[in-house]
Amino acid sequence: MEDNYVECCKHKLNRIAFTCKHILSEKKVGFEELFQTQENMALEEGDDLWAWCNDCELIRQKEEEWNDNLMAYSDMKIVCEKCYFELKELNLGHK
Repeated sequence: MEDNYVECCKHKLNRIAFTCKHILSEKKVGFEELFQTQENMALEEGDDLWAWCNDCELIRQKEEEWNDNLMAYSDMKIVCEKCYFELKELNLGHK
């Protein structure tokens, strides 16, 4: 169970999530998700929160899959669930 959590300097211990490095910028870059999410939703075992920017999505569509090239470009980062939803709000224009 502890593998599903990360210690965040801002939010303490929270569920783990992943975003591309571009979403961590202070600019709005879009927010594509593996599946539709909402805060505090129940996840099935093995499901994690994943998001990437519009540029990563264009590459994913062109290459038709996640591959080594896209993984290198996206440079996925670990964030906590609360940071994930703050980034989602920012990138979707709600803040």
